Amino acid sequence: MNSEQKICSKSDILSFFYNAPVPNKELLIGIEIERSAVFSENLKPVSYLGDNGYLAILKKLVTESGWIILSKDQDGNISALKRGESEIHIEDDGRLELVSKPQTTLSSLSREFQMHLHEINETSKAFGIRWIAIGRKPFATNKEIIFSYPKNNKEEHDHYQKYYPEWSKKEVTGFEKKNDGIHVNFGYTSEKDAIEKFQTLLKVSPILMGMFANSPFNSKKFSGFLTKRNHSNSQCCPPRTQIQEIFFTEDFSFEKWVDYLLQLPMSKITRKGKRIFIPLTFDDYLKNGFKKHRPRMEDFYLHIKSVFSEMRIKHYLEYRGFDMVPPHLLPSVPAIIHAITMNSEVMQKCQNLVKNWTFADQLEMRERVYKDALQAKIPQGGKVLDLAKELLEIASTALKEKYKNKHGASNPSRFLWPIKEYVFIREQSPAEYIMEMWNGEWHRDPRKLIEWSEK
Repeated sequence: MNSEQKICSKSDILSFFYNAPVPNKELLIGIEIERSAVFSENLKPVSYLGDNGYLAILKKLVTESGWIILSKDQDGNISALKRGESEIHIEDDGRLELVSKPQTTLSSLSREFQMHLHEINETSKAFGIRWIAIGRKPFATNKEIIFSYPKNNKEEHDHYQKYYPEWSKKEVTGFEKKNDGIHVNFGYTSEKDAIEKFQTLLKVSPILMGMFANSPFNSKKFSGFLTKRNHSNSQCCPPRTQIQEIFFTEDFSFEKWVDYLLQLPMSKITRKGKRIFIPLTFDDYLKNGFKKHRPRMEDFYLHIKSVFSEMRIKHYLEYRGFDMVPPHLLPSVPAIIHAITMNSEVMQKCQNLVKNWTFADQLEMRERVYKDALQAKIPQGGKVLDLAKELLEIASTALKEKYKNKHGASNPSRFLWPIKEYVFIREQSPAEYIMEMWNGEWHRDPRKLIEWSEK
């Protein structure tokens, strides 16, 4: 992508998507993993600055582990590292996000993030830090969590408050400070392939969110939601965080995706490292510019990234509905996405699980799953748990079929074994399991929760 390429019309934007498909043999898959940390001594949240904060970890990775600084401010505060094709970014409070190298196989991807987790864990021991792998910080209040760049966040919040009538400061602050998720990124071979993958994942998304639900706490208490992270996200600014009916239509296309984005208000652009807030829809900006500034491709790409829905179409696809889960469950996350988007036949089987759901049903099922995860009742009778079992069977079979004639290749369906244990044996999501343990064997001991999340 030429970030400084000028955009003069909608057709220039559409070219960005039409030029993105790759041949099937060149399809890659990547993952982004967010985790939050606490101090082992008192379980207080780790801040960005200080001798034992997130910045100290980043500096140690540079001096001892071969990472190089990709981005920092004039004061030397690091915001991104790079090593090979892998990157580490910081989120709003400074917590770390691994952005993996795009990989050709699930085995390579699993190996990379397991090595990353081990490296970060070992580096953090020098600072008395432990990591919690669940979808929302369970102990700290918003006031206890400090933004890395509070001035920047205030400027953004002031802009949103003024120009976004549906914007909720309370939900956004919790989203920015507390939520940890897993994003799976993967390519497409054509517009048809992109739309089929996009719609398949949206249609079965309530099942996926229920299966991996893992964010039941808020400020040391049960939040009332088993995936509080997804609920919080949906409430931040509905036009940009919730699913839209047009996403499910038969004639949905790259052009309709662009039309949706063009009508959304913008947040900002950057020029020479400075942020410039734009009080316009992208369509108005495209037609008229803003002051002396004219649209560039980097502006549109930044605009896409301000849409926090479950699925995004960029020059690759991005599924964002997963709560962060412990290391033992991580391999199952990209595996199930890879499996159910493997080809049109598999995707049709997945869509058939929810073929009778209307758009109203899709909205209602999300609300039910936020609260009850796998125990949520479905329109045709039964529970999301029943559909999760069927979806996992489809995914397992797809992976086995793809690799059955590849001599010497390990069967990647094994990466689904961890989540199968929860769904088929325990018949619980991770959140349901930890709430049972929290109120039982763990006796509400926070350290027991941390120990589980580290395994």
